[in-house]
Amino acid sequence: MNNWVLKEKGELLSQLSFADDPLKMNWISEGHPWGITSAPDGIVCRTARSVLPDGVLEETYTFINTTAETIDCPEGSIAIELPLNDNYLEAEECLPRRCHVHVWCGGEVSWIMALRMGGQAPHLGMLLTEGALGSYSIRRSLTESHCVSNTRGVFLLHPESFTLTPGGSRAIRWQLFRHNGREDFIRILKSRLGRLWIESEQWVAFQCENIRWTSGTLDTSRIGEIVQTIREEGRTTCAVWNVLPEKEEILRSRARFIAEHQQCNDPGSPLDGAYLIYDNETGKQYYSHENPDHNSARERVGMGALLAVYLQRYPDKAVQESLERYQAFILREIYDESTHTVYDDIGYSEKRHRLYNGPLVSVFFTELYRLNHDPVWISRAADVMESYYREGGERFYAIGIPMKDIVDLLMEAGLNKRAEELRTLFVNHARNIAATGLAYPTHEVDYEQSIVAPAVNMLLMGYQLSGETELLAAAKEQLKLLTLFNGIQPDYHMNEVAIRHWDGYWFGKRRMLGDTFPHYWSSLTGQVFERYGRISGETEWLERAERNLRGSLSLFFPDGSASCAMVYPHSVNGESAHFYDPWANDQDWGLYYYFRRE
Repeated sequence: MNNWVLKEKGELLSQLSFADDPLKMNWISEGHPWGITSAPDGIVCRTARSVLPDGVLEETYTFINTTAETIDCPEGSIAIELPLNDNYLEAEECLPRRCHVHVWCGGEVSWIMALRMGGQAPHLGMLLTEGALGSYSIRRSLTESHCVSNTRGVFLLHPESFTLTPGGSRAIRWQLFRHNGREDFIRILKSRLGRLWIESEQWVAFQCENIRWTSGTLDTSRIGEIVQTIREEGRTTCAVWNVLPEKEEILRSRARFIAEHQQCNDPGSPLDGAYLIYDNETGKQYYSHENPDHNSARERVGMGALLAVYLQRYPDKAVQESLERYQAFILREIYDESTHTVYDDIGYSEKRHRLYNGPLVSVFFTELYRLNHDPVWISRAADVMESYYREGGERFYAIGIPMKDIVDLLMEAGLNKRAEELRTLFVNHARNIAATGLAYPTHEVDYEQSIVAPAVNMLLMGYQLSGETELLAAAKEQLKLLTLFNGIQPDYHMNEVAIRHWDGYWFGKRRMLGDTFPHYWSSLTGQVFERYGRISGETEWLERAERNLRGSLSLFFPDGSASCAMVYPHSVNGESAHFYDPWANDQDWGLYYYFRRE
């Protein structure tokens, strides 16, 4: 039984498709052969490929020492290239013929779950059957403009370290198979792996929290990463958790760190009062007017929103004074009260008008209203959103528009007429999103999790504000696509965390492309899961929301410092990776969304 369409050139593949796939998707990225190997000098690889009687495609990569010397092969020195087709084009192309790739290199239990972006079966799976994989790397283009943010790159799978004596060999063997989606993939692997399929209530735990997992209860008495080794039936794998301080302590330490270390204190500068990037290596603030992702506004407004949330919970004179200075900075340099325009940087300046900026500032103003109940702040939040819609925002999928919050708080402030005006704008926006359906417009990235998540969230809020069941139905349909971004690996970096792979380049000090697990915008998905769970009453979504929202908390450290992204792969373009970027930049939205849930 041959379910496959394969185009082979020697030992390499240029096409890997399902014979009965009506969408005719090639799971191999165009122009990148499948199965290229690299190894230390003196080691050659022999590749064998065959379709088994049950229709599974089996591949074996055998590495042979052809020298008279013993050769050490540390992890990363050997690589097998799998250019799975994980890249973003316009939605009409990438939904049916591109995939999200979820990789787990867990030693002798390693696998890949590749899910077509539009959710249509059949999907592709891989399960290791011989050998052990220790990690993966990424290779991607820095010169092709479309590839910088829209192409995840080529996956390089690395066997665990081993030594080959003269004439010795080591095989890596896996099976490629079809499946019908996440639940079917889990069913297949559970049947093959038994107790080596690892599950846990949570993967990010708070200190001394009781966490149950496949093999019992996790000891969370000590802060830090926990790696558990699991051995069953002659095979070994691992699972990885992160134990953090108690959640309120994370909030407190981070708020104080921002106030003490990330606020500009220079009365002679227009930056006075701003919250800026902090370099954990140098212990100094960083600012660039030339690079808008490193300036004093945009996503960094999340620091102000977070401090407002903190002060709603705890009185803290020093943080209160810091926030008041930041409010003055925003009103003086970023938000024009007369036009209700939100600008890109100090002095009401911008190279282009960016529609993402207004909603971020409206969130900040909303939190200031919650903090001091002065109606001027919720009125400003409404002003910002009205300006956003005048600028064409009704067809833009901005991140974090606080639709329901603004309407509810305007009502609370007694501004009922204003609340109705904003409700009308918000519901019309949601209707536009429903009408557009799955034909998502391109934004700063052609297609990504932070286009789909805001779309679903706005549809859900539109339903809450209007009661229109058509909006809820549209939200349910698009929610299916959103879940496909999230991983199921037994590792806190990736479990229920959304795939993102360009943020470290734009917002980090190292400017390294490659998978960012976790990245704080993954929490937009948790916000959606939370809202949908509240609307539907289905507790599964609330549980998934908690796992997702905790995922971003690993970007915050016990002393209150933080990182804008964890670049997860072993290496990216040959440069060593698997590190937290030294810059605290824009990650505070992750902590904000954890505490600001519906």
